[in-house]
Amino acid sequence: MIRAVIFDMGGTLLKYPRPGNGTWREFEERGIRGLYRYLLAQGHPIAAEEEAFVARMFERLAQGWEQATGGRINLRAIDWIAAGAADHDLALSDGALIEAVHHYARPLRDGVTAMPGAAAALAELRARGVRVGLISNTIWPSDLHREDLADLGLWQYIEYAVFSGDFGIWKPRPQVFLHVLDHLGVNAAHAVFVGDSPKEDIRGAQQVGMRAIWVRSPEFPLPPDIHPDAIVEHPGEVVSLLDSTGELPPPQQAS
Repeated sequence: MIRAVIFDMGGTLLKYPRPGNGTWREFEERGIRGLYRYLLAQGHPIAAEEEAFVARMFERLAQGWEQATGGRINLRAIDWIAAGAADHDLALSDGALIEAVHHYARPLRDGVTAMPGAAAALAELRARGVRVGLISNTIWPSDLHREDLADLGLWQYIEYAVFSGDFGIWKPRPQVFLHVLDHLGVNAAHAVFVGDSPKEDIRGAQQVGMRAIWVRSPEFPLPPDIHPDAIVEHPGEVVSLLDSTGELPPPQQAS
């Protein structure tokens, strides 16, 4: 019997607008430009032109992300911005760094929506007594994500959430999956993970003994050596899919 379903966030429960060709670089550029303009507005001298600043900050981000998902470092927006500022001989106070993080994240959060069927799926799982968790690889402070999830009607259904930058362990490392399973009190064999990244979500969950459902993603194509247990187009299909296996608790009868 399935006792827990754990979800990824971005591209699974939440949809972030993707400008231009939808690349990660184009997505991040809006936030990095917002950061650059905030620093200038605060009177911080930056000799680099905006394009050079954006390129260097994205390079730092891409390198840090690879190292974080590889288990070699933790990556947080506040540390990434501090390191980027140091590249330009800027030393920001703790308060200025926190404000800088919010100015970076603000344009990226603009227009975020719930994925189709996300709220209904979470509500139905909880109504059937299934534990619901979340694991997200993210550098943002967790309070920003909790705010978005709450505004979109999803947070109320999530019993336990781990945001990698705050937790310090990133998918696909087994420790983060095992931590959430332990917190929910569920064995991996009775749990399912739902996510859009084949490497981080599908392989990561399967390596600890969970089944994994891939949310089809144009950003993360499915490589030939990763085999999800099932594929859906959006989270709204998860409940009916799990119902078809006969392992999901039945709907509760109204009294």
